[in-house]
Amino acid sequence: MPYIAVADLKSALGITDATDDTQLLAACERATATVDGYLGGIRRGYVGFAAASNARQSAGSNTRTYDGTGDDTLFIDDAASIASVKVDDVAVTATSYVAEPQNGIPKRMLTMTLPVSSAYGLGPAHWTVGTANVDVTGYWGLPTVPRDIEAVCLALATLYWRRDQLGGKVDGGYGPSATVVGGQWIADAEARAILSSLDAAWGIPTVFGA
Repeated sequence: MPYIAVADLKSALGITDATDDTQLLAACERATATVDGYLGGIRRGYVGFAAASNARQSAGSNTRTYDGTGDDTLFIDDAASIASVKVDDVAVTATSYVAEPQNGIPKRMLTMTLPVSSAYGLGPAHWTVGTANVDVTGYWGLPTVPRDIEAVCLALATLYWRRDQLGGKVDGGYGPSATVVGGQWIADAEARAILSSLDAAWGIPTVFGA
């Protein structure tokens, strides 16, 4: 299922019958794919939203692996919550680190606050340097679709539906009007204008907010 429901799109368009539900669903799915593609291009560590809805199959509970940094900070992919952490297959107690930002989601960084227990005693308060030696288990992405993502998906789905009704003009990200500039995926002008509302909140991930 996409990030926006067909019922919401129908309400926005003033459609009350079920004649075009299949085409409306396709517009919602294209809008969802456009948002995923866009955020994946501008946001490092982007995962997605709502495991049951995400066609990318990336949101949900699983374990991800990172390289130990050698200092007290470890940047991670977007996560709603962290369940457990292991370093070199040794469990790190939950009181030894803090998921940042502390009062918001998605979590973006783990800060080591206490020494790590190991077979050799207590280690310093840092993530041991290594390649793929830190395993983090948690819920990646967000379990619900944020309001701003819903709004953008609705606007895009409306745009795509109206284009379809006018003869199938190419939509952002799926036709020759989409280009790549400086390694970044850019939609056509109309779709890009809609997507740009996500830049402030999602374009530059920090540990102090989204």
